[in-house]
Amino acid sequence: MARVVGMSRHITSATILVALASSVTMVLAGCVPALGAGPRFATDSGARPQGEATTTTPQTGPPPIAAPKNHLSWRDCTSQVSSDAGVAAAPGIRLDCASFDTDLDPINGGSSSVNIGVVRARSNQTPRDAGPLVLTTGSDLPSSMQLPVWLSHAGADVLRSHPIVAIDRRGIGMSSPIDCRDLFDREEMRSQAQFETGDDPVANLSEISNTATTDCTDVIAPGASAYDNTHAASDIERLRDLWDVPAIALIGIGNGAQVALTYAGERPDKVARLILDSPIALGVSEEAAAEQQVKGQQAALDAFAAQCVAVGCALGPDPKAAIDDLLSAARSGDGPGGRSVAAIANAITTTLGFPRGGRVNNTTTLADAVAAARTGDMNMLTNLITRADAIRDTDGQFVSSCSDAIHRPTPDRVRELVVAWGKLYPQFGTVGALNLIKCVHWPSNSAPEPPKDLKVDVLLLGVQNDPIVGLDGVAATAATIINANAASKRVMWQGIGHGATIYSSCAVPPLVGYLDTGELPETDTYCPA
Repeated sequence: MARVVGMSRHITSATILVALASSVTMVLAGCVPALGAGPRFATDSGARPQGEATTTTPQTGPPPIAAPKNHLSWRDCTSQVSSDAGVAAAPGIRLDCASFDTDLDPINGGSSSVNIGVVRARSNQTPRDAGPLVLTTGSDLPSSMQLPVWLSHAGADVLRSHPIVAIDRRGIGMSSPIDCRDLFDREEMRSQAQFETGDDPVANLSEISNTATTDCTDVIAPGASAYDNTHAASDIERLRDLWDVPAIALIGIGNGAQVALTYAGERPDKVARLILDSPIALGVSEEAAAEQQVKGQQAALDAFAAQCVAVGCALGPDPKAAIDDLLSAARSGDGPGGRSVAAIANAITTTLGFPRGGRVNNTTTLADAVAAARTGDMNMLTNLITRADAIRDTDGQFVSSCSDAIHRPTPDRVRELVVAWGKLYPQFGTVGALNLIKCVHWPSNSAPEPPKDLKVDVLLLGVQNDPIVGLDGVAATAATIINANAASKRVMWQGIGHGATIYSSCAVPPLVGYLDTGELPETDTYCPA
């Protein structure tokens, strides 16, 4: 019998059967069939957790999520963090900010330190003695920025049993920022040197990326190798040590899932729960990761176009063709406002990956911006471009993403991909291929070792149309978990965005149930768009 998330554990089987029978009509009305072996279908109106979090677990189960014995110097930052994220402060929820110092390179014996920023969310219902859930979004965007967005959707339900603590990756967000690229180089990298002279865009971008790499490795010296996934995991260990708790609960989204899995692989006895949302597989080559992302971008564009038609958006009966025309004009140098094709493509995929407001609102916002740009009015599209640059292309993200990039293609291989992907993925393939040049000069690094013996089962989540990492990482990560002698269950959202946890309220009840009990759902869950 499937477990009903959020109900008392003392309800009898008969009571559960009655409750299930009375809710069959409601559940079926909100569910869309999907392929899978006996999945549990879910809607946005699932049961919610009630009562205080469990403070003990059987000895045979996973470790408890312990409350910190020591506390950081928290200060109220609700207004600041919510405003930075572009959302209204959630009623009844307080955000507190703090920071801590950690060794720059504890792995290799460095003596310098860096400052790591964290944000804690609690509500009026959060038990004071409950252990926290630690959130990392890695280098995709600051964790501190995504936390209030989650709380504006269904994340507040988690706070009924656990506080959430978002930890920013070093050099990003509220952690000590990195400012290392020349302003001109930064803008040229964002435009992929489209307007430079010559007919070899790979060579043009390579030259600028080489200068940026030299500048950034000089600025962060002696820590040029201290900004990868492994060092990000060591920052989480520093937080656990400061709290003086035996194990922590971790949720990682996108690159943050790589960080969380790296932590669990190195310290399996110190993980109480492990939630991996929209993961990128450990050890995946930079070329493979880039192609997965481009596939996700194309899928997200197709899904957006269908939604756009359904709501009667400003792009008419063929929204995809309208966007294709805009990108083609920019690619030929005749784009609105003289903007590069890379800037416009990045704005579109960022808007789809990190939506604001509800699904319809985000769809109409993007459609209105594209429609206005095609008539020469760049105001709305410029705002989307500025937002995309701010949340996805800081110098800290350049350093971290290049530090994680492994098995990089050569410039000649990128030239081949520019042609091949331009045909396979007409809207985003060329931009995705050229992005591979940005890290080609960065010092080489090694991938973290995959976990060999995980001590907890893992909750996996994914998004059908994810323009930030694509979908392929879910299956690859599931295989990694099997090889590490652990089980997993999946929660798959059929919408558009990056992070099922963040944007689908349907994904939250299985997560809460797993947090409270340490037990996975009995079946996979498929959430409608």
